[in-house]
Amino acid sequence: MNHVFVDFENVHQVDLAVIGSKAVCFMLLLGARQTKLDAALVEKLMESAASVQLVRLTSSGRNALDFALAYYVGRAVIADPTGYFHIISKDTGYDPLIEHLRNRQIHVRRHDDFTTLTFSGPPKPPSAPPEDLFTRVVDHLRKNTTNRPKRKKTLVSHLLAFGGKTATEADVMKLIESLRKAGHLSLGDKDAVTYQV
Repeated sequence: MNHVFVDFENVHQVDLAVIGSKAVCFMLLLGARQTKLDAALVEKLMESAASVQLVRLTSSGRNALDFALAYYVGRAVIADPTGYFHIISKDTGYDPLIEHLRNRQIHVRRHDDFTTLTFSGPPKPPSAPPEDLFTRVVDHLRKNTTNRPKRKKTLVSHLLAFGGKTATEADVMKLIESLRKAGHLSLGDKDAVTYQV
């Protein structure tokens, strides 16, 4: 999921096409003194109410909106740690926060405006691999007890071959994660794979 946070005190031009896009949560943060919004923007926000949040601060102060935005980014990261986070602001004061999050393997970036905004990750909300492939792989691993890959890298190659021409590395990584979450395998030191199928 892509999460877009707009510092509206700092960036006043909003790309309306981003609002309501698939796999995008959009948050517009307004300062206490910002009392007027463009009608087209309001219409677009209302049209996409399910994936939009409008936050208006009630008191002003130095960096008040910045701290509020940082709070909402933190909440979103906790709710969706594998998501992609975009802060739209010319304010470089966010950069230490971004560096801090990146050091914790969080995908986050600041954009001066909407022109550099591109969405990473899948074009649709992340979903589990197709159930039939998951089931086929579990059956395959159960039957081949002596010929199972011992490292994650070999397992990726093995599952790419097993999945056929339509399988991508991203699909295989999702599949491995699903197998891990389901308790069918675990990854140890140096990506050693232990199977529980």
